[in-house]
Amino acid sequence: MRILEKIRRLPNKIKRIILNISVFQLISQLVHQKKLEKYVKYLPKISLEDSNVVEYLRQEGTYVTSLQALQISSTSLMIASAEKLLPELLAFSSDKNHVISLPLLKLMKYPEIFLWGLQERLLNIIENYIGLPVLYHGAHFRREIANGKLIDVRQWHTDVEDHRMVRIIVYLNDVSLNGGPFEYISKNSTSLLRQTLQYSSGFVSDDIIKTLIPTSDWKPCIGRSGTVIFSDTRNVFHRAKPPVGADRFSITFSYTSRRPMTIFSKVRLSGDELLGISSRLSRRQKQCILEYGN
Repeated sequence: MRILEKIRRLPNKIKRIILNISVFQLISQLVHQKKLEKYVKYLPKISLEDSNVVEYLRQEGTYVTSLQALQISSTSLMIASAEKLLPELLAFSSDKNHVISLPLLKLMKYPEIFLWGLQERLLNIIENYIGLPVLYHGAHFRREIANGKLIDVRQWHTDVEDHRMVRIIVYLNDVSLNGGPFEYISKNSTSLLRQTLQYSSGFVSDDIIKTLIPTSDWKPCIGRSGTVIFSDTRNVFHRAKPPVGADRFSITFSYTSRRPMTIFSKVRLSGDELLGISSRLSRRQKQCILEYGN
């Protein structure tokens, strides 16, 4: 399976290698900037409160709030569905895993979770930040196992899917420093790290990061159940801090522009799943889903 996965990803890998060459990086940035300038007049209007979220993302790269503060009408349905699915996560053995994620087939038994990420208000915020029409990559229901292992996305990295992107992380339990919080380094410090390390992609060890950015500037997002984190994971170094005291349960909703630089895992809904939610979607929401957009 690993060999097949590498073969499937080969075109994207070649694309990333090309875009890491400085001249192609410059061309890509210029083309992207032209797209932003052309689309700015079409950006949806948002409230002052939501403009603050966008501004935080522009300056800091991450914004932390709560479900209660957001006051999105479908939140209660989303949380009720998540509570029904929690036993499914708990049923998986944690002995050989560091993270457990529910497959889409199980997640779509309760479509309210998937649909929460398509709320028009969220799309408006994200579109104003990304600056282009949005592609919704779906929801991932995760359980980070408290084994302290420093592997995979528990190591420092930035994502590579697009020039700008947003992940929304919703905590489903109280998350302390020992509970595997999302941890990030601000945009300005991330720029410094990129330049100094000549970084393009991959994982970076704590020891290397520590030589350039003091641990006091590492920003763990601790919070109670219902904490919500908006983060541009392309433009901030981040990780899931390895949990040691308790498992972390969360849902991650992911977004890029409609034509991202690359897509790692395409969330494809079946015909029945699309039929089941289509009557609940606006035209704009449908355009944000890969199958409808294509």
